[in-house]
Amino acid sequence: MIFMANDLIVPEILLIDKLEEVDNTLSPQMWEQMRQDIIVYEQENQLSVISDTKKRMFFSDFVNKVISKPIEVSPDLSDETKKQLYRLHLFCCQQAIHYDEVRRNPFILGFHALGEMKTALKGIMLSHRLTDPSCPYSWSEDFFEANIITDKTSLGHTIIRFRGIPRNNLEKAINDEIVSDWMIYRQFDNNGIKTLMDIKNNLLTLPDYKRGGRPCVEFSRFQRKMAEQRNRKEVKKADALDLEFRKTLVQSVAEKTAEKLLASGMSAKEILTKAFSENLEMLADLAENEAKNTTYLENKSNSSDARSVAKSTMKKISQNRDTEEIENVIAGLLED
Repeated sequence: MIFMANDLIVPEILLIDKLEEVDNTLSPQMWEQMRQDIIVYEQENQLSVISDTKKRMFFSDFVNKVISKPIEVSPDLSDETKKQLYRLHLFCCQQAIHYDEVRRNPFILGFHALGEMKTALKGIMLSHRLTDPSCPYSWSEDFFEANIITDKTSLGHTIIRFRGIPRNNLEKAINDEIVSDWMIYRQFDNNGIKTLMDIKNNLLTLPDYKRGGRPCVEFSRFQRKMAEQRNRKEVKKADALDLEFRKTLVQSVAEKTAEKLLASGMSAKEILTKAFSENLEMLADLAENEAKNTTYLENKSNSSDARSVAKSTMKKISQNRDTEEIENVIAGLLED
């Protein structure tokens, strides 16, 4: 009995339907396109495997369990993180269907699905390690290999256990964006990291990025380079804003300096000549000195006027005092 690859279309579409149910990031048109792509892919490849009814039943039962049974996660994580893990779980099962070994022997589908899930989680956690400076340096690929466990219970539940990784790091690392990136990267009919780079970087290549290596390493290295590029753009943006502020500040100071110089009696031509022939700091000091001199002269003039008035008043007082003294002396002589 021949188990044709076309027979895999139905369970694959069931997985797509379940993914659409838990994933709100894509439009209905995109999901429909994914279904059509699966049909076209399977019909064009026409891969076949020798199978029997028992294997058919096993394959169908496995897909139904994936769709219907929840995953068990330890430690207990937030609902949003569990949702992202379930998305990843469904996607990894769909990817495992396209393994050549699974095409020949559906009994190992679960094994490859768990392996794909572990590879995905290693890639995601390595990305977190490379983009978050607060992560311990000891969090290497070997560390995650030993401390991320994917398994199944006797009832068919998928188990995911994380050891030695704080809950807040897990919830920070496993998010909607990174899971979507992994799905784009590992999609069976995509071009791996090239497709992800085209989507994430608007068809621009990363100059210092080197492709290749194990999937979790290639993916995490790409995330690191993208983070570096984003940070460089942020620095350039901040520098541009700082430069714009400085330009505005210089313009404002120049306008005020010009006003002071005009008030001091300099013509516009003289100001422009000095601005282009002298040190700007000296020009600013000149404007400040001119303003001070003008204020000083005004104050001096006002002070001189005040002193003249005071002197005249004192003189009058002195004159009045002398007259009174003379009159007193004359009166005394007349009495004698």
